[in-house]
Amino acid sequence: MAKNLEKILREICFKIKVKGREVLKDYPITPAQFDLMQNIYFKGPKTMSELSKALGIAKSTTTGLVFRLEKDGFLTKTRMEKDKRIHLVTLTNRGEQIIEKVIEKRIIFVNKVIENMPQKFGEELTEMLKEFGKAIDKLLSGDDK
Repeated sequence: MAKNLEKILREICFKIKVKGREVLKDYPITPAQFDLMQNIYFKGPKTMSELSKALGIAKSTTTGLVFRLEKDGFLTKTRMEKDKRIHLVTLTNRGEQIIEKVIEKRIIFVNKVIENMPQKFGEELTEMLKEFGKAIDKLLSGDDK
């Protein structure tokens, strides 16, 4: 069952992600750059090292991604007060707007899918997925070893 569920969730997430990223065709943003922006959007400003770790990429790769996004006005990089060698990376309003457009596109797509399903099924699915998410969070937090 777990193998089938993982496959179904992966395929659903991929399709929703692809639909949302159609918005990016209008901007000079690569998928890797978008992942970096999305990480900051959902988890707040990060240092270069934190971004590298969160995205599982080399610091040199992170530097290149940040440089291009900063140059295009999607984020800013500011020196930390306590240690001037460390930069904090933050999204600009322009960067936030792009993330929000992608999310909006995803929501519209998911809503269209839900409209083609019986209402009760959509509500039950939402509740089941909430419980599934809670179980994942519990396992990841170490509460269920």
